[in-house]
Amino acid sequence: MALSIDDISGIYFCARPQLQQFLVRRVHCPDTAAELLQEVYLRLPHLKPPPQTEGEVRAWLYRVAGNLSIDHIRAESRHAELLERFCGDAGEEDVTAAPDHVAMFCEEIQRVQALLAQLPPRCAQILRLNRLEGLTYAEVGAHLGISRSLVEKEMVKILDHLRAGLDDEDEA
Repeated sequence: MALSIDDISGIYFCARPQLQQFLVRRVHCPDTAAELLQEVYLRLPHLKPPPQTEGEVRAWLYRVAGNLSIDHIRAESRHAELLERFCGDAGEEDVTAAPDHVAMFCEEIQRVQALLAQLPPRCAQILRLNRLEGLTYAEVGAHLGISRSLVEKEMVKILDHLRAGLDDEDEA
């Protein structure tokens, strides 16, 4: 027999201190760990299929906490890369504010926006959920009612489309 949401919540609250420590060790920030722990709690009602035992709930809690920490670390890494790419070293002279650089960045943004506008609606939604909202492929698939495998295949097509479009423009 499946556990009730009250049973599952009780297990969560008993495991919460250990989950907090687990997340702090992974993300090295107590505040971030607390936020991720709240996200784990918010996902409790969406457990599918409902767990049968306390062990299954605990395994799910650690799996979700681990996945959320990995997603957080990846997002932080992407943000750092973007900051480095567009802001560079703080000690460097700011050449990005030069009018020719601003125009170049505006043109590049317009090219990307045009390529994104060519995507079918589902592909655009997959890209938004994964890259902007930080959902995993499995989470995107669950959100859209499609398989993780299909999300992966669509992402390959999307990224190929964007790369090809940007490469074509660079060669022109």
